[in-house]
Amino acid sequence: MKKQVSIPGLAEQAQALHKSGKYKEAIKLYEKLLQTPDADLCREPLANCYVQRAIGFAAKDMYKEALALWENHTQFTQPPYEAYDQYITWVVLSNNPVNIQTSLASLSARQLDKQSPALATVLGFLMLTRHPEFEQLLAQDSVLIAHFKIVKTAVLALQNNNTEKFNQTLKQLPYRSAFRDFRILCNGIVAMSDEPNQAQELLTKIPSVSPYTQTAQILLACTKQGAELANELLQLSHQQRHLVAEIKGLNNRQLDFIAHYSRQYDQLSDKVQFNLAVQYQDLLGTEIAQSVCQILLANYPAGNTHFIKHFGEPSEFEDNRVKALRCELSNNVYDADYYWRQCLNILAADKADNNLPAALILRHMATREPEGLARTKLLEESLDYAPEDRHSYFQVIQYYSKQAASAKEYTHWLDRALEQFPQDVEVLTQAVKAATNNKTYKKASQYATKILKIDPLNTFAKQTLFSSYLAHVRRLMRENNYRLVEQEINRAEQLTLGKTYDQQTQLMRALLCFANTDKQQGLQEIINALASLHTDPVNSHFQAIMESLLNGLSVATILRELPAAKEYLLTAHELTRLMLQLKLYANDSDNWEYLYKALDDIKAPLKKSLSDQDYPEDLLLNLCQVLDSFVYFELLRHCARVAQLKWKNPVWIYYQVYADNNGEAADCDFWEVQRLENASKQAGEDKDYPTAILIDKFLGRYFEVHPERIFGVLKGLFGGITEARDDIVGDPLEELFGHLSDRVMIDLNSKAESLLKKLTPEKLTQELAQPVAEGKSLFLAMMENPEIFSALILLRAADELLIDIDTDIYDVIDAFGISANNNSTSFPF
Repeated sequence: MKKQVSIPGLAEQAQALHKSGKYKEAIKLYEKLLQTPDADLCREPLANCYVQRAIGFAAKDMYKEALALWENHTQFTQPPYEAYDQYITWVVLSNNPVNIQTSLASLSARQLDKQSPALATVLGFLMLTRHPEFEQLLAQDSVLIAHFKIVKTAVLALQNNNTEKFNQTLKQLPYRSAFRDFRILCNGIVAMSDEPNQAQELLTKIPSVSPYTQTAQILLACTKQGAELANELLQLSHQQRHLVAEIKGLNNRQLDFIAHYSRQYDQLSDKVQFNLAVQYQDLLGTEIAQSVCQILLANYPAGNTHFIKHFGEPSEFEDNRVKALRCELSNNVYDADYYWRQCLNILAADKADNNLPAALILRHMATREPEGLARTKLLEESLDYAPEDRHSYFQVIQYYSKQAASAKEYTHWLDRALEQFPQDVEVLTQAVKAATNNKTYKKASQYATKILKIDPLNTFAKQTLFSSYLAHVRRLMRENNYRLVEQEINRAEQLTLGKTYDQQTQLMRALLCFANTDKQQGLQEIINALASLHTDPVNSHFQAIMESLLNGLSVATILRELPAAKEYLLTAHELTRLMLQLKLYANDSDNWEYLYKALDDIKAPLKKSLSDQDYPEDLLLNLCQVLDSFVYFELLRHCARVAQLKWKNPVWIYYQVYADNNGEAADCDFWEVQRLENASKQAGEDKDYPTAILIDKFLGRYFEVHPERIFGVLKGLFGGITEARDDIVGDPLEELFGHLSDRVMIDLNSKAESLLKKLTPEKLTQELAQPVAEGKSLFLAMMENPEIFSALILLRAADELLIDIDTDIYDVIDAFGISANNNSTSFPF
């Protein structure tokens, strides 16, 4: 017996089918629901299903079926009907004169001008092309008809070559006219002969849904030449290609090539391209055809016989070039280099000027090399032949900028780039950065000034000059040269960088007033300037301290007048603002001592904010990076600890260990190294590669200082060597815990960190030492060797987690050699 479906169940099925686009099946269920008390609820969705089916049939050019389905939907809904403008379009495309006449005559001016702009655009297009008779059927008081009359006048002017009248007439069409795309099309046509680039720009503005799109594509193809034209023609039909050929004046041979090319386009192998070049060399020209075939020989060696037949024996240079390319295809880099060098030798022996071909070969060779010295040397050699390649200069400069020991080479190539491109903004920008890093601020200002002469709106150059002026102002303030301070502030104001920079100069004027004119007035102006710069007292205190120190003024006098900051909690926005200040001042390492003093003053509210506020992880990570940039470890430690309580990502383990050791990898203990190794592995599994690289670099520095401890990491790879381990390494923690898996160590470390918050060393030793001895003796031993504490806390973590690690307190005693014979740590048994 067929299972009955409840009315709610039927409605849910219909809605699911409707939502998934199965309109035919949904219609059947909705029609069943019409016989139920909920009939009114399903009428609208049923009507929509009919409309969606109609749209689907229209997309397949089945307009009669689409019309029937759309008309069905009107039984279940009220006007205004859905997709009415599309319905009228289908009526026109169905070519039923009676229906067309009735439908168009029923359209009001409001429908044409306000409600159905897409339909008005289509009807306007049809009146211009296939159905001028529509003009008499449509509402004569509509804006559409008024604009159509303007368009007819413009077309007549264009036919009479009256460009001026044509342009003036088209200007009468407003932006939102149904003939807007037609106006763009006409402007493109006018521009084609004299301004093909402008014509392309205009024609590409016509949207893909516009009825003028096909015409625009044909005209766009007419603006192209060579390979671009060939590729455009591939997108067109046979009839459209012939139309373009007629406009462009292409001959039958050229059309034959396009037809042949379009048939082979999807399978354009090297062989096909080679044969096309040979077959149509009368079109390409023998020289170009030969060049194309020579290039293809590298991938298509079988074409060598045909090449000799049509073009003769290749030159020695071409023979070596093809061999080099073949070697590259088979990854035979050594032989490829040999053949390229042969090419260079041939070019050098030739009396002709072959500097550019030689440079291009060297740059090609450089592309096969990974970023490094070998690649850079090839680029340098290429610049000796042809020094005009800006991109090669930038690659060389970029490489040397990353090498700490290559300052001389960096300066040399930057100077050469400046000599070659003295007006290039990007080269000058590199020069500004180099001069700033070298603290040659006068040079940096000169380069920045030069940039502004070329590009008066260049923000980077303005900021550089502004910073230079401020640095000069601070130096003059320290020297009490107040007359010149005023001049420098005026120069900074003239840069017009924006509100924040204006407020900064306002602060400098206030400091000048405090130092030279009226201390009380100056104090008030300083308070006002800081209030305009910051919304919180912490940022205000920080900048007040920094500027006082940099300008040689009394810090205490200014701070006394500012609102208290000790208990203030920074919002995320205010913390971001503080980080921007830190970055700005940290750019000059001479400011670091002042930074430390300023941060010492605000560290209380900053630490409290980090502990109490719920900042996003990215914000704290950025703060760690900023603090690390000028090696301020106290706040870095606090930030890392706060973050690790919230998030278990490997990066926080890194920052905690890094900060706890003040950035000195060599000072890490076994437990910290183990944590970092586990964190690196976890970062790799999480695909957090930047963190993995960060940790691995830090570990690399550790093992440079402690190479003997690498053995603990490699013992799993070289099992046979472990017998000699005690003689070589003697690391008790490795002996006790080195056998545990990474997963177990991660769990133990995590638990140990939580235990550290509630267990004192005394309590830990008392609990663990109960089975063997008095806790006092073990505690004394631990005080002399902190690694004993690491071992004990891991033992306790294993107990808490109920993990059998095959290590106990007796193993710890043996591993660290704690015995009654050890005078320093006498153990009572």
